[in-house]
Amino acid sequence: MRKGIVLLLLAFGCGLSRPPAPRQSEAMDRSARMLRQLQKLEADLHNADAETTTFGVLVDRHGQAQQMACKVTDDHVEEIHRLAVAQQEKIRAKRQDRLRKKKAVAQLSPHGRRKTSM
Repeated sequence: MRKGIVLLLLAFGCGLSRPPAPRQSEAMDRSARMLRQLQKLEADLHNADAETTTFGVLVDRHGQAQQMACKVTDDHVEEIHRLAVAQQEKIRAKRQDRLRKKKAVAQLSPHGRRKTSM
């Protein structure tokens, strides 16, 4: 019977006993710190990648906007040049018309008729 009680106590003691708490070693602490640093580094790299992508998109859009602005400016300058040439042509035509009229008036006789050569 003593053997039975000893076995019972031994079985009871083995089943209810808790394993000793794991001892936190310096290596585990260092490993945990390194893991946290790696996670932070990964997050920083992810943010940097997102910023780089955003910056690249902004640079592309800026380039497109500059091209568009240059084209609009070129078109505007061409239109100004075209209008200036047209205006100069009108001024030249008016001068020629005035010269023709002056010449015609100069050739008129004092009675309002053209002189005829005899």
